[in-house]
Amino acid sequence: MNVVEWTKDMSVGSEVLDGHHQMIIDCLKRLQPLIGSTGHDDEVNAVLAKLEDFVLVHFSEEEQAMKKAGYPDWRRHKELHDRMYDIVFNLKSDVEHGRNIDAARLHELIYNWLIQHILGEDRQYIPYLEHPAPESAGLWTRASGRPY
Repeated sequence: MNVVEWTKDMSVGSEVLDGHHQMIIDCLKRLQPLIGSTGHDDEVNAVLAKLEDFVLVHFSEEEQAMKKAGYPDWRRHKELHDRMYDIVFNLKSDVEHGRNIDAARLHELIYNWLIQHILGEDRQYIPYLEHPAPESAGLWTRASGRPY
């Protein structure tokens, strides 16, 4: 497996969101030496716990940034986040029920998320962060008139 390093090409133009994405790479680096070895369940579980904290904070902040910038496809993007959170939550549930998570399985999940989502999906909202729509502040409201 290749070791992933952060590059400026991965940036979405937000220091906060880039920092969150760099944490994903840190998780990959922590898992790399554990793949194929045994007796490191606590370390794998610690990465999973960090990942769970990440998805709660990062997804919320990223969704708020997309809405504020007027990104029109933020709801579909949120659905992708929701699916990823479900996966992470189910893995955490497995651990809580005594099932160990394989380092290679968790590494693959995080790596695929990095490549497919961060380097694919997240790049689509960059133009909106760089040039927010002027009316975006009031653009996202529910049918009831309440803001999202």
